[in-house]
Amino acid sequence: TLSQTLTDAATIAWDASLGRVATVTLNGTRTLANATNICVGTYILRVQQNTSGNSTLTFQRQYKFTANVAPALTSTANSVDIFSFVSDGINMYGAMIPDVRS
Repeated sequence: TLSQTLTDAATIAWDASLGRVATVTLNGTRTLANATNICVGTYILRVQQNTSGNSTLTFQRQYKFTANVAPALTSTANSVDIFSFVSDGINMYGAMIPDVRS
């Protein structure tokens, strides 16, 4: 399984052909664009707050969560949330593990 670091931007791009495991550090209010080149399988996204914290992440329509509500990120500085997704090749069905600590 390839992994990649996503580039922080107002809209974050994820080319799934470059890695099913991705990491991004947020530096503000962000949107995760629909992933490109997805296929049936599992995907992992590690989202970290920067040293200031309080960043938010909005998910585009491809990402589906329980009750159609995306979970809120942990807002603490440097905190980490892990998202796991199962894809049918069209949508990414996700769940979050909040506030993962080492």
